[in-house]
Amino acid sequence: MGAVNKYLVEEEPWIVAEKDGEEDKARLATILYTSAEALRIVTALVHPVLPECTGKIWNQLGLGEISKFNLADLKWAQLPLGGKLGKVEPVFPRADKTAIERMQQMEQERNASAPPATQTTTDAPAPAATAGIGTGQPGPKPPQGPDPAPLAAKVPAPSDGKITIDDFMKVELRVGQVKFAEKVKGADKLLRLEVDIGTEVRQLVAGIALAYEPESLIGRKVVIVANLQPRKLRGLESNGMIVAASVGEDGKPVLAGFLEDVPIGSKLK
Repeated sequence: MGAVNKYLVEEEPWIVAEKDGEEDKARLATILYTSAEALRIVTALVHPVLPECTGKIWNQLGLGEISKFNLADLKWAQLPLGGKLGKVEPVFPRADKTAIERMQQMEQERNASAPPATQTTTDAPAPAATAGIGTGQPGPKPPQGPDPAPLAAKVPAPSDGKITIDDFMKVELRVGQVKFAEKVKGADKLLRLEVDIGTEVRQLVAGIALAYEPESLIGRKVVIVANLQPRKLRGLESNGMIVAASVGEDGKPVLAGFLEDVPIGSKLK
């Protein structure tokens, strides 16, 4: 499925669909059929281990009951042309935000209630060492155990979700200024931004289109994570991530900013 997703990103059917030429229509049909047929093949192959969700996908492809299909007969190009799709609905619904927060809270509570690790090698008393008390004779030396320092180093740190200062210092936060902004075609939530960070102008793709009009961002100073690996969104390479708060139940993005004038390219610490 990763290869299919890459194929869609590279072929950009949402852009091809806006063109009216006959060659473009034929290309669009090829892209969509190839993707749907690949989905059918994968669905049939994983059905034995994911029967419920693959059954839903099979129905949505308009193919009826997947249990009636013989896997031994599986071949490419068996998806009928012009077939009618079934009712399309999410196969893996997005988890509710409150449910995710509750699971995180349960995990933290479980970690907090776990008994702390003990070190019997270094903490155990040594009775033999007291044998010479009051006799004038030295007691026998306790057996030499391993150096306690390496043992202590092996004890895992508490899993409370906190990070070290070294982890935080790996994140490079910089002040940037938006020079250009536009909506991404075929994506209601995405904006393509060109942001000046002092040393260069970066292209970023950010999911803030429902909260900000592109023209309102021109000239605005923002905070970006400057050392993220590039990734592609809707065929556009995004070189960084814009920092924003997530407000309310809908997670409305609110861009981080400054009350004072801060030079472009400044680092945040």
